[in-house]
Amino acid sequence: MINAMNAGMSMPPPPRAGASTEQNLTEDQQSFISDTLSQYDVDNLTEADALSIVEAFSEAGIQPGLALEKAVSSSGFDAKFLGDLANVSEKGSRPPPPPPPSQSTEEITSMVDYLAELMEEKLAASNSNELSDEDKQSILALVFEKFDIEDGESIINTTA
Repeated sequence: MINAMNAGMSMPPPPRAGASTEQNLTEDQQSFISDTLSQYDVDNLTEADALSIVEAFSEAGIQPGLALEKAVSSSGFDAKFLGDLANVSEKGSRPPPPPPPSQSTEEITSMVDYLAELMEEKLAASNSNELSDEDKQSILALVFEKFDIEDGESIINTTA
């Protein structure tokens, strides 16, 4: 029965290889592009300028493509030159940033030793086998202070 119901329906063909879904720009986006570019001198564009422009377009939800290229061109700018200057790849994104500095084994060992020391002190002072939430927060604050870790940062760098 299901086959009989689906017999008259056809699936749309898959997109062609290499075909992208082209974004049409709204009037607001076109105005945004024009207004943004009007703040820069086309003949004296710096890498910082190009990065700023690309960032602004990205934050406004404007995707790289033919529509953006045409809008940029109509403002007197060369989209390819702008992208090259900002070091934007063909897929519309900048190359990944360099990896953060890795933590040394000594640094991690030092942190673990300090944590163990603080925990032993807290447990001995409270004559208990468990740390209270207040004790845990106190220990964490001391570790953050000793190792210059900002609030919101991870204690151990887990990136490879």
